[in-house]
Amino acid sequence: MPTIKINDQTVSVEPGTLLIDACKQVGVEIPHYCYHPALSPVATCRMCLVEIKGQPKLATSCTTTAAEGMEVFTNSPSVADARGGVMEFLLINHPLDCPICDQAGECKLQDYSYAFGSGDSRMVEAKRRYAYEELGAKIVIDKNRCIHCTRCVRFTQEVSGGAELTVANRGASLEITTYSGKTLDGNPLAGNVVDLCPVGALTSRDFRFNKRVWFLKPVPTISRHSAMASPIWADVDQNRVWRFRPRPEPGRPATQFLFDDERAAFHRYDLDPADRLAKPLLNGQPAAVEAIAEALRGAGKVAVVGQGTFGCDAAQRLALLASDALCFGTGDLTHAISHPELQKSSDGIFNRRGFSERGFRFGRLDALLALAISGQVGAVVLLHDAEFSSPGEKAVLRALLEAVPFSLALEPIPSELGDLASARLPVTTYLEESDSVLTHDGVLRRYQKALQAPKGVKTVPEWVKELMKG
Repeated sequence: MPTIKINDQTVSVEPGTLLIDACKQVGVEIPHYCYHPALSPVATCRMCLVEIKGQPKLATSCTTTAAEGMEVFTNSPSVADARGGVMEFLLINHPLDCPICDQAGECKLQDYSYAFGSGDSRMVEAKRRYAYEELGAKIVIDKNRCIHCTRCVRFTQEVSGGAELTVANRGASLEITTYSGKTLDGNPLAGNVVDLCPVGALTSRDFRFNKRVWFLKPVPTISRHSAMASPIWADVDQNRVWRFRPRPEPGRPATQFLFDDERAAFHRYDLDPADRLAKPLLNGQPAAVEAIAEALRGAGKVAVVGQGTFGCDAAQRLALLASDALCFGTGDLTHAISHPELQKSSDGIFNRRGFSERGFRFGRLDALLALAISGQVGAVVLLHDAEFSSPGEKAVLRALLEAVPFSLALEPIPSELGDLASARLPVTTYLEESDSVLTHDGVLRRYQKALQAPKGVKTVPEWVKELMKG
C-alpha cells in the first residue's frame, strides 16, 4: 500500500487510489465539478488541482494516482491562485440567476465561489445567451448555466447507455446538446442527469420551480418500487414529500443512481389527509377497534396474508394474529432488468426474504383459498398494497375475502379489494413509519419515518397490539 503525505499528514492508501479520494481519507475535501466516483475521470474542470512536491506544474487530483513517497499540498498559494482563476473563468458567462435557479442552496458553483472565488468580476463584455431547451418531457436544459463538466454526457454513454447527450462545437461555442432527433424520454435513468449536474443547468420538470431546497429535510428511506429496496432520500417539508433522490452508500456503486419510475413514485405517497380512511370500519360503519377484535376472535381460525413489501416488524407483529401458523405471503410484481449492474433482481417484492424468515409462505394462496372454502379458516387478516399485485393475484384474494365469514383489511392506500373486507383499519404508508426490510441478497435496509400520519392512522404493530388487547 503506497504511503503518501497530504498537507503533512501521512496516510496509506490502496494501490490505484486517486489523489482526490486519498485526500478525502484524511478529511481534506478537494473541490471538483467534473469528477464523480461512478464516472470515468476526465479532468475538464481543473478545479481539483493540487501541488505535488518535485513536479513543476499543478496536477489534477481526479486523474493522478497516489504513488509511494508522494507529498501533496492542497492549500498552497499556487493552488489557491489556480482555483480562483478557474472560478473566474467559469463565472464569465454564467447568468448569476441564483434567485430563480432550482439548484440554489445545493449548488457547487455557489459554494466554491464563496470558498475559492475572488468576490470581484473583471467581466465587462456581454455574456453569451442561449434559449431554454427541452430534452424531452422530463428534463429541461439551461445552457447559460452549463460549465461543461460533461458529467451528463458521460452518464448517458457509460451508465444508461443511450448516449443521447453529446458535446457540440468548440471553444466559446461549446455546448451540451442531444443528437439530432433524440430526447431523454426513452432513457429510464434520465432523472439522474439532474442529480449529477453540479450547477442547475439540467432541471427536472417534475420538481422545477416547486420548492426551495433549503426548506426541505432529507430523510433516509428506501425505494418501495425497486427490486433491491434502493436507499434513497425523501425530501420533505410541511408534512409533504416533494421528491426522491438516490442515497449513495460507500462501496455500492448501484446506489449512486435511481430509475425514473422509482424517482416519480413519491407522488403516490403525497396523500391528501381529507381523502384517507381515518377511523376503523366494521361492515362499512365507524366502529371501535374492540368490536373488530371481538368479531375477529369469534370467527374461528384466523389466517394472515401479508405482502412482502412491508417492513419486517410489521410482518413479525402481524403473524401474532394467525392461528396454527397460518401465515401466507403475497405480491407478484416484477421489474424488467434493463441495467443488470444497477438492478440484480426482477422480483419487485423486495422483502420476500424478511417475510419468509417470519413464517410467511409464498405461492400458497390457492391452498389457503381451499381451506377457506371448506370452512377450516373462518377469518382472514389482509395486509396489502394493490400496486404490487397482479390482476390474477387480486382475483384470488377477492375470492378469499368472499369465502370467509369475516375479513379484516389493512391497506395504506385503499383499493377495491379492501372494500370487500368486513372490517378495515387505517394504516400508515411506509413514509409514515420506521421499520426495516431484508433484500433478496440479504442486506438489511432500515428506513426512517419521514411524514406524520393523520390522526387515527396507525402502524401495523400498533393496530395488532390493540387487536390483541381488545
